[in-house]
Amino acid sequence: MARRRRVFRIVIEPAEETPTEWYMATSPDLPGLATQGRGLDETLAMVKDAILAYFDLKPPAYALDIRVLVPV
Repeated sequence: MARRRRVFRIVIEPAEETPTEWYMATSPDLPGLATQGRGLDETLAMVKDAILAYFDLKPPAYALDIRVLVPV
């Protein structure tokens, strides 16, 4: 039996007003979740770690589907 999917929206935006290579990630679906990284690849890796920490290393029984929203 296939596991249900759950979508958590992740918002990634520049960490500072002046463009740098640092990004901040938050989630309107996971209150209090916040992380940052240098570059988008590192930030996405940090998001995955932050979600595991958010669920105390025990992700929910359903499959996680992470979709990243990058404001323009």
